[in-house]
Amino acid sequence: MLVTGDKLCADQRLPKVAAACSFALHSFAALIVSPIITFAAVVTAVRLFDNSSRVNSVFNAGGGANPLFWVLGLLMGLLVNRFVLRLTACWVWLVGTGWMACGIFAALGSYRSQYEGICSPLDNIKNEFFSMSSGICGNGIHVMWFTLPLFCSIAYSIGAWISLRLFSQAAQTHATR
Repeated sequence: MLVTGDKLCADQRLPKVAAACSFALHSFAALIVSPIITFAAVVTAVRLFDNSSRVNSVFNAGGGANPLFWVLGLLMGLLVNRFVLRLTACWVWLVGTGWMACGIFAALGSYRSQYEGICSPLDNIKNEFFSMSSGICGNGIHVMWFTLPLFCSIAYSIGAWISLRLFSQAAQTHATR
């Protein structure tokens, strides 16, 4: 379809809308669905193994950067993008990074001056966003709300990129045969 005058034909707007919708759906899967499923799996494992110290030590190792927390994001990125093969899924990490930045700015804004001299704002951020243990400088409350979605979105993007590279090459070689 041709573009005439100032009118933009529907064929040119459709790819932009489709890309925006695709990005929104991939962001939803990476930042909301993946952390919820991860949280449910962790709670199920803790209940299944009767809250044993071994299971808790595995989940607490590495704090918020524990690979057990973000591996589901990687698998979701691989599987979801294996079927849709959209480049927009590779950019979901930007939303996770923006979400984490908002959380850090909010935490800096709510830093209590009563801890000055005991904990610096950086100690507070480190313990609230990356540590699973409680202490004076933070209790790890933001790990579930900010850190887990960040790492899941990064892993989702990596999985989507791997899937895009693997399956788009396979589709090209299959098409040339």
